[in-house]
Amino acid sequence: MQVYCDKFASRDGVVMNQIRIVHGASTGKEFFLRVLGEQVDGIKPILLETDQNDIVFFIDDDETALAIQAMSRRINDPSTSCPVTIISKKAPLGFNAVGQDEIDLLTWVLNDRYDAETRTLDLSYFSLDRAFHAKPSYFSLCQNNIMMAVIDLIDKYYGSVTSLIMKGNRLRFLDHFSCLKYRIRNIQTLDLSSNRIDSASELEKLKEWPVETLFFENNPLCSQFVSAEAYLRTVNLSRVETLCLTSVNKFLQISSLSLNKPKVYCISTQCKEFVENFVTRYINIFDSIDTNDRSFLTDAYDENATFSLSVENLSDAKGTHEGISDNNFRISEWEYYKGKVFCRGAMEIVVQLRKLPPTAHIFETFNVVDVPIVKGNIMRFSLQGFFRDASINMKNPLTDTSLSVLPRYFCREFVLIDKGYGKIAIINDTLFIAIGSSKRLEDYKGILRNMIEERRRNYAEEEVQSRMEANISPTPTLPELTPKELALAGYESMQKLLIELFSQQSQMKPEWSRKCLMDLNWDCEEAYKAFLALRDKIPSEAFQ
Repeated sequence: MQVYCDKFASRDGVVMNQIRIVHGASTGKEFFLRVLGEQVDGIKPILLETDQNDIVFFIDDDETALAIQAMSRRINDPSTSCPVTIISKKAPLGFNAVGQDEIDLLTWVLNDRYDAETRTLDLSYFSLDRAFHAKPSYFSLCQNNIMMAVIDLIDKYYGSVTSLIMKGNRLRFLDHFSCLKYRIRNIQTLDLSSNRIDSASELEKLKEWPVETLFFENNPLCSQFVSAEAYLRTVNLSRVETLCLTSVNKFLQISSLSLNKPKVYCISTQCKEFVENFVTRYINIFDSIDTNDRSFLTDAYDENATFSLSVENLSDAKGTHEGISDNNFRISEWEYYKGKVFCRGAMEIVVQLRKLPPTAHIFETFNVVDVPIVKGNIMRFSLQGFFRDASINMKNPLTDTSLSVLPRYFCREFVLIDKGYGKIAIINDTLFIAIGSSKRLEDYKGILRNMIEERRRNYAEEEVQSRMEANISPTPTLPELTPKELALAGYESMQKLLIELFSQQSQMKPEWSRKCLMDLNWDCEEAYKAFLALRDKIPSEAFQ
């Protein structure tokens, strides 16, 4: 299938041999492909479909097409015992040929994306590959000629792949992509996540493929099913182990993890547990370093949900937050284009969330979660605390030193609705972000001091327990010592703890954090003040 060769090109685009099996649809394509395959080698159909009651497909090789036509009236229909007519003729496929320069570039890109050790071909976000940036043409797998050219190259050079990743290519129809099932026989893992597939009939085109694991989250089709079992029954892929089938499944799987939980203030114990679990799952997905993972939150929102963001006094928010902020102090700027600051619908909201920088929420600061309204199937609650913001362009954005190490204050209000069948959805999400005020930062430092105190007590208890187990009388004064005194006394465990906490605050490497703490007699608060005063003079190699 050399879709780029001149001999296949014409004024009408690519031309190939069209095979038509007359009245073959009632018997089924599987029967005819099996019978023809027993007589003719190397049959690799292209765009196999039914036209009224005929089976129609294309073959790129002339000799193979002639051999198939030679089987005309030599095969009997098993239901009628009548001979079947097979017609072959030249016909256009409906797309233009790909030039040789483009083929050479595609060959290079596929080679760069192939892992021979794991036999994995990663074609995710294909059109965004850096090799295409300087080219005037647009290389998207949504284009039929590009898809078919890539399929031809896979058939030639990568027929042994066992894992194929097609994530994020905006695929809606799989007619051309399904040609691969006749070319990759040993496929085990297929990733079709983050595409635009909205019909189960598209996946029916792949059901003969020996796929063992299918990734399919973040496709519109996912919203039509509440369970993986319902989906598998619909598309008849019972042998496939579907992972992350829907965004809501991914969202709910977080509950099995052992995570910190926020403090919740509400009367009902059941309500408290629900809010704790919801906040924990939501924030841990939201805090992924790769903001694209926030796509897993799609099914956490109702299809008619709304989202708005307001920021205050953020010096570096112009390129990340201000453009979508509905702060009332800037009402004159956004009142004429409210559509840009209010997101409506799950997909639009998640797209906006993915544009926000990566975050690292500090669960220990979630000390106020208020639940003022629980009525019928509606719940409203608010969450306050601190998080660290980061640049999306850095390799490790959560620890990058070009940003302020000071935490940011946020207040987030959710309105949830119980839609039945065990499905909870957000119908309103309001987020407020601001620089931490002096009082808020003082509260934050108090939380850190409490954390240190709690760890100190735990350390003291472990020390006492170990001494008792060793038949050594415990030291009664140890629990009364402050973290500073313990560190000055030479307790390495406490020194390591203070270094770890100070490194998290300052983003400095442990050895530099140790030096700073030692210079200030292991006083974390004084060391942090000195750090803020001299931060601009500290060499870059001191930071993580």
